[in-house]
Amino acid sequence: MVTWWQTAAIGSFLLVTPIVGGLIASRKPENPVGWLVITLPLGFALNFAADDVVRRVRPIDAALGVAWTIQQLSVAGITSLLLLLIYFPDGRLPSPRWRIVPVLLAIGIGLFTVGGAFSANTPVFAQDLPNPLAVAWLAPVMDAVKVVAGLGMLAALLGILALIIVRFRRSQGEVRQQMKWFTYGATIVITPLLLALATGPLNLPFDFYTLALTLFLILPITIGIAILRYRLYDIDLLINRTVVYATVTAALVAVFGLANVALQRIAETVTGQHSDLVAAALGAGAALAFGPIRRWVRPVVDRFLPARAVLTLLFTDIVGSTQAIVELGDERWRMLLGRYRAAVRQELARTGGHEVDTAGDAFFATFSRPVAGLQCAWAIRSAVKKLGLETRTGVHIGECEMRGEKVSGIEVHAAARVMAEAGDGEILVSDAFRDAVSGANVELLDRGRHWLKGVPGEWQLYAVEAAQGLP
Repeated sequence: MVTWWQTAAIGSFLLVTPIVGGLIASRKPENPVGWLVITLPLGFALNFAADDVVRRVRPIDAALGVAWTIQQLSVAGITSLLLLLIYFPDGRLPSPRWRIVPVLLAIGIGLFTVGGAFSANTPVFAQDLPNPLAVAWLAPVMDAVKVVAGLGMLAALLGILALIIVRFRRSQGEVRQQMKWFTYGATIVITPLLLALATGPLNLPFDFYTLALTLFLILPITIGIAILRYRLYDIDLLINRTVVYATVTAALVAVFGLANVALQRIAETVTGQHSDLVAAALGAGAALAFGPIRRWVRPVVDRFLPARAVLTLLFTDIVGSTQAIVELGDERWRMLLGRYRAAVRQELARTGGHEVDTAGDAFFATFSRPVAGLQCAWAIRSAVKKLGLETRTGVHIGECEMRGEKVSGIEVHAAARVMAEAGDGEILVSDAFRDAVSGANVELLDRGRHWLKGVPGEWQLYAVEAAQGLP
């Protein structure tokens, strides 16, 4: 019996998936992925329709005929999913020789549909009612057709797996990130389904099938993110955090679950009954242990699966700080430096910046949005001027590696070198950052090409002259 929670989960999937597919198709009509996403819910929808027909339509013979027809059409859902695996993300095969894979899929699904349509061994999906179009004398032939179809489907699935591996190994940059998003969504959906199959005979109290239905909505969402490239590079961070929290949760369940079994047996031996106090104490212990175990697990995961993200990088420091110390003296400089740091941190908090590192009067901060980084740089310069100080600032955008709270990579070094090229009171930005804020009303002055120390290649830099709408 389908519960209300399963109905709500499936309903959400049926509602959201065509919207995501339509959005992809409207933005990229030449890419078949969007159209395939639109047809993903057909299997669910048609099977529900078949079940409803059998329940409501009378006489039952007429209902069976309609339900049979709908059931044959419901193969469109699984076909769309398999074609997505073949053509994701750009709608093309890696090379012409891979055409054999969709051909095998078409043959396998076609034969399977024909074999099931007229076989007495294939009941109508709804309520396991007998197949109304079964032909008794064709049963051996239809069974043989289904065997051939199964072999064709197996060959197609192996081909799809090989295609995905080859595509991923050859992919770079955005295409690789897109495939990571799709794989992430598919893994989240498939894992509880596999657990449901594996634990079915054990009669466990936890329903993995319901969990899979609940999580099914994640698949179209991750496809939409991948194709529309919204926060595309966040996938590495998401994978990293998922592995961290899944590892911690599994460790806690294993340790405290075994401890609960052992202590409950001791309690039953001593008192003759189950102890809720022991379970509550272990639950509290698990909650308290979550933080320390996470801090221990995270560096290990970061070593093997470092998170990567495209970030806006801001470096800033005070111009002539050594001379200011000489003129003001240690005590007055210390007070002014405190006010300077407070002003910078206030602007970082206001614009959503994350302070990564501070050394003396230098700050390194990151932002998820390029415009926010520019707003912060502009505001810091204004706030620091009121203190009688001048800053130099460099802003860059690039893909960084994140290990814990640390942000590293060649792009970080480049951002620091961009700041080093800035003059008194100047905000310098890289060519990549200029492209990222091309839609903003920002006036930039070409500062020519520069060699940045320790960073390969020449870099085109620009000074921010005016930015309408920025504080």
